Amino acid sequence: MKKSPFQFIFAETNAVLLEHSITLSQLEQINWQQVSFLVLDATNLSAAYAALVQLRQQALPQVYLRPIVFVAAKGSREGWQWQAADAVIEKDTDHAIDWSVWSEQLEGINRWIDTLPVIAGAVDGHLPVRLLRLLASRQIDAAPLASADICTGFIYPLLQPLFTKQDMGAIQMLAFLEEQRLLSPTLFERAHFCPHCDSAFLNFKETCIECGSQDLDVVELVHHFKCAFTADISRFKRGGDSLVCPKCDKQLRHIGVDYDKPSVVNKCRVCQHVSQDANVMAKCFSCGCSTETKFLDLRRVNRYQLTSVGLNAAFYGLQTYFTNILEEELQLVSLREFELFVSIETARIARYGKSQSALAIVRLIGLDKIHFELGSKSKQVFSELAGIFKAVLRDTDVVTAYNESVFAILMTETSKDKADLALNRLNKAVERLFSENLDRTLDMQIQAVNVEAELQVKQTLEQFLNN
Repeated sequence: MKKSPFQFIFAETNAVLLEHSITLSQLEQINWQQVSFLVLDATNLSAAYAALVQLRQQALPQVYLRPIVFVAAKGSREGWQWQAADAVIEKDTDHAIDWSVWSEQLEGINRWIDTLPVIAGAVDGHLPVRLLRLLASRQIDAAPLASADICTGFIYPLLQPLFTKQDMGAIQMLAFLEEQRLLSPTLFERAHFCPHCDSAFLNFKETCIECGSQDLDVVELVHHFKCAFTADISRFKRGGDSLVCPKCDKQLRHIGVDYDKPSVVNKCRVCQHVSQDANVMAKCFSCGCSTETKFLDLRRVNRYQLTSVGLNAAFYGLQTYFTNILEEELQLVSLREFELFVSIETARIARYGKSQSALAIVRLIGLDKIHFELGSKSKQVFSELAGIFKAVLRDTDVVTAYNESVFAILMTETSKDKADLALNRLNKAVERLFSENLDRTLDMQIQAVNVEAELQVKQTLEQFLNN
């Protein structure tokens, strides 16, 4: 099947570049087997990057893995956002763009997407898998870029759009994947980071070891050969440029004959303390904290390459203990079966009009962190977490996993208000489990809606995730 580039329209001001175009609301209606790559009008780079982020955070691998191309006028390419796209095309008013050339260059990515195991309605919610797949589909390394636009000082342009404010940062996620031997590191640079806020923007300054003032003068030491007296040069000055020893009152005429200057010292203008040593402090531009340099975090900033294990995980996915345990405890159904249950329940309510049912959605934020931080111990935590789900939910409730951290629940014969009460009990029980046993929290997003004729399960889940 011949594929064509499609233009993603994200603003009314977008230049018309292609005949085929789509909007965010049309993504699910597209036959992605026909799409070669997505084009974004990057005349306004900030708006184009925001649109790229929306695409990369879609759940379907056919969407978020699709090649994305920026089109912009000729000129400078300042800003790391340019490197978040798979390619940048310069628009020339005198010549038409040969889209077929770019289709050929980017087709390798599409071929990799086409080889993924096909599971009806499957989505990628597990951030590590999405990251690994983005690298594997492009057959590239995760390469950092020094940038003043982000407080950590380094950014991975291609990967950054995958992350939201609620996720751990790209640097931390890559380090976790390295620990799991899914990525292999190569040193890019060593850098100092603030231990309080992880910022890399630090002002290094020398301070007086006596009073802590940074008002220091660097002065020369003078050593008088004849009497062996040594002091800073200000003690020897007697008008003009003449030097007189304060100990023996002899005039110093020739350096190397009467005296020498063995070194320099720091002289504090506040307390007058003179010392060859000084405390080196680093003040963070982001949080304002001052830290001795020996207490700064010195870290490796790495370039990462997929290992064979990582490539396998990108293709087949990672084992998710919690979903597996829930499947055993609650008999999870597939998303397709769940949609069928909801459809039947909607028809039943419409026909008899005597009852209410609710669709409840639960998102466990940071579930992947627990897996990486606790390793094999996470299985026990997930078992207790599944026990909470089983205790709060009823045998008549139907549950599906939209992805590894988002679950949808059909609560039959339950109003929205009663579903809210059940979700709040679930939230409090999970909060208690983590605060009392792990001295940490697991944030949850919860929502309940009435099951009505116009309810579309996938659309409701996507809206929930985008809020």
